[in-house]
Amino acid sequence: MGASERRKWSSMVRQDIQAAVISVLEDSSLHGVVIAGAQGVGKSTFARAVESQLVGHTHIIHLHGSPTDPAIPFGQLAFLVARLPAPVLESPSEIVHGISRLIREDAGGRPVLVVLEDLPAIDSMSTAVLMHLLLSGAAKLMVTVRNVTDLPEDLIRLLRNKSLEEIRLEPFSRTEVARLLAGVLGRPVSATAASALYAASGGNPLVLQAIVIEQLRSGNLHQAGKVWALKGEINLASADALVDLVRSRLARETPRVREGLEWLALIRRVPLFVLLDVLDPAVVADLEKAGYLQVGETGRRWVSLKDEYVGEVIRGWMDLPRRKELHSLVARAVGATPADMDVEELLGYVAWTLDCREPVEPAFALAAAEAANKLYDPLFALECLSQIRVEDPHWAEAAQQRAAAHITLAEHEAAVSILEEVTAEQLSELAATAYADYVLNFCSSLLWVPGGYDRIREVIAGAALDLSRRERASIGNETPEDFARAHELVKLAGYELAIHQGEYASVADDLEKAYRSDGDPTYVVNCACLLTMAWAVLGREAEAIALAADVQQRMEHAKLAPGMLSWRTEGLFAALLCSGQWEDCVRILTDALDQRPKIMQYLGGAAELALGVAYTYAGRADLAIDTLLGAQAQLEIRRSYYGPALACSALAFAYAQAGDVQESRNFLDLAAQEEQHVAWFTSWMAEFCVRMARRWLNDPGAKQKLIESAKEDISKGRTTTASISLFGATVHGTDEELALLAEVSSHRQGKMASVNRLVGEGSRKKDSKVLLQAASLAQELHLDAVESRCVVLALDMARERGDSQSARAAQHRLDRLVETLPVLPLMPRTIGPELTERERQVAKMASQGLSNKEVANRLQLSIRTVEGHLYQIFTKMGISSRSELEGSAQV
Repeated sequence: MGASERRKWSSMVRQDIQAAVISVLEDSSLHGVVIAGAQGVGKSTFARAVESQLVGHTHIIHLHGSPTDPAIPFGQLAFLVARLPAPVLESPSEIVHGISRLIREDAGGRPVLVVLEDLPAIDSMSTAVLMHLLLSGAAKLMVTVRNVTDLPEDLIRLLRNKSLEEIRLEPFSRTEVARLLAGVLGRPVSATAASALYAASGGNPLVLQAIVIEQLRSGNLHQAGKVWALKGEINLASADALVDLVRSRLARETPRVREGLEWLALIRRVPLFVLLDVLDPAVVADLEKAGYLQVGETGRRWVSLKDEYVGEVIRGWMDLPRRKELHSLVARAVGATPADMDVEELLGYVAWTLDCREPVEPAFALAAAEAANKLYDPLFALECLSQIRVEDPHWAEAAQQRAAAHITLAEHEAAVSILEEVTAEQLSELAATAYADYVLNFCSSLLWVPGGYDRIREVIAGAALDLSRRERASIGNETPEDFARAHELVKLAGYELAIHQGEYASVADDLEKAYRSDGDPTYVVNCACLLTMAWAVLGREAEAIALAADVQQRMEHAKLAPGMLSWRTEGLFAALLCSGQWEDCVRILTDALDQRPKIMQYLGGAAELALGVAYTYAGRADLAIDTLLGAQAQLEIRRSYYGPALACSALAFAYAQAGDVQESRNFLDLAAQEEQHVAWFTSWMAEFCVRMARRWLNDPGAKQKLIESAKEDISKGRTTTASISLFGATVHGTDEELALLAEVSSHRQGKMASVNRLVGEGSRKKDSKVLLQAASLAQELHLDAVESRCVVLALDMARERGDSQSARAAQHRLDRLVETLPVLPLMPRTIGPELTERERQVAKMASQGLSNKEVANRLQLSIRTVEGHLYQIFTKMGISSRSELEGSAQV
């Protein structure tokens, strides 16, 4: 990032707040503005940006406070005192007036702005000069400060009297980070990259700038097509600009505070009572006062560094001897066994032990790896698992956790290879449930590799036989309940295979029976997760949404962590999207990007893709395209469960909606080149987007492909997707196709199902009122493209039947939609009755509020003639009052 980019960074920071500050400075009733905010929030950068808009027509003076009580009078104004003649220096009041005079002379008639930074301390005589300038109207003030309580008492009084305006700067949100980076870098940044940079910086502008500089230098933040994307993890310890920032901050602290920061950086998280036992309470108080600590309010009151980047940078520059020295202190202070630790404590314990290159006991390493996998930190999980040797009794369980880490990294073949390395002898030593759990994990890994389906069937059959042999042999202390649980796990592998293949109907009844049973809670919830996906496609969207909520409630109540949780997530997305509740999809996905930025490095591409698909489904091509371009870039780096095929397909559809034929065809070509081995629903979405893109481009055969897809889905019970395909195919459907659309859609749930059914019925019966009812439902869902289709059909049918009232209602809707949609999916075939030139004149005057007599006088017509014209106008336009003329396109 060069000098020009740095200037651009400053100029683009919080432009709305900049405008507010300038407005305050131009307000004659106010003396100025106080800009308050935590250290590093960007107060100085913001102040420079404001100044850049005032320079040239404003005389700007910079004054700087000092961290301790000043002892020199007029210390902040020494550069002006030096210019005063000797006689003036004999009297403080003369000095005050002399400095004021110099400032006015230097300003040359321009407004004066005093910028006061680095408070708290400013000497009393400098304050006196400042107050004289403000109260006399000779200058305005812009002051930056962490807390308003750090202001001199005179300025606090002005703040209380509302003579100074306070504006508080907060850290950037993820959305603000994305907007800022797009402006600085000249192209959009993928949501995944924005989320990761936001998490790494905490929204702190200075830290963000330092991190971005390093990511650009290293090439980790790179341009991928039309967007900027991240290749891998953000290594804060290697960011020179950030290291300098932290060193500068720590240079102002005492040696004891710096040692406390090193200790906390190493241990990461510790109960408050332990911290107070290890460090002097006065040091802890200094750390908290300086804003370094984050202290919990309940329970054991866990303490950690508020800014994670500070800890990472400090750990980066500590050498091994220093780490070991602190490690011995940490070990004595903590003195707990991992069995007594919660998840974060366990992860912290293992992390600082590994940092010091000390060995970790296998049981602890395995527990930490499992926790790290659940928190989507696969690299740390693999680091923990490196402590477990093949001869350790935990080797088979460790293999499963290694496989889980590789699946998160989208390295599915590696996951399968790791699980295949577990020997038959090692498996035979596992308890029945542990063995079945291994089988389930192995089958889940095989789902994502070519040829995996056939192997899964073989594995399931072999596992069932093995468990039966074990049960008959009655070796060990395992109970019938243990074997029943093991058989359930193997059965779960079969259910997941069916869901992955799209054979929802074949397992839905069994899954529902298991869900409604009083069996093992984890098994029940796992079945419910799979059932959510099944119901979403089988036409039971509303039940799927309710089921997803019930799963969440059960998980929280019983503290369960079901292995099939991802199917609940995908099922909820499918149910919401297909039932038209795309805005709920957007909210959930946006919340995930905002609130769970750390996991977005691995799931961000998938989250962006889902967000882009939701926008595409809703006909919001303008929002979909940039989002999908970001998803495509991130999925090229890490394919996740989806791969870039769906991104290319959705982009083809979105560009078609936007009217960009060439780009749409480009992405259709790219989609055709992508190989994919994904779950059925993902594959269906990709194929549907391709067919709809070709439908919008008027490609021959696109309609027939949609019909064929729908009929295949009907044969498999996939009512939801069949209805959606039929809806896309029947823009100009036959009576038979429209009847099928209405029939299939009647077996679905939700408002979108009703829209599809009403369109089928209304189009087949040529009933404009039914179609307008469908349009109203589409409007409730904010599906503009769907609404426009309903409206155009209603308009044509109303005109053909001479139903002027329905035609008017449809035209009114269409006039609104034309303003929002770049391309209408369907254009009216009929032309409505046109007003004559004279009727247009009469209508225009009537719409302006003129009476019949006034219109008659202006046009030199009789009143009866004007009344006749109005009758014709009302009849042609399908209205009944003059007020309805206003805003009409025909007037």
